Amino acid sequence: MEFVVVQLPRGRTAVVQFNPATGSVTTSHAGLIGTLFRKGVTDFDGYHRLPVDGRKFLSAVYDHLFLRNYAVHWMRAGMQPGSISRRVE
Repeated sequence: MEFVVVQLPRGRTAVVQFNPATGSVTTSHAGLIGTLFRKGVTDFDGYHRLPVDGRKFLSAVYDHLFLRNYAVHWMRAGMQPGSISRRVE
């Protein structure tokens, strides 16, 4: 499992989770479903990514939130939280 964890205003936290076994992407935040999950998000390379894109969508969500100055962390099951140092392809 891979996760993007983002600290939201007013002390809230949202989690976006990618399950490589199933290729599914889920989130704990209803607002993200209504925005990023339905409309998709553009990655650094200019490609429009949707949840069906799996890990590439998760990477694009990370980029999107990071560029908007959110405190965002990439985690994998069994890892300590920390900012990602390189892009995931």
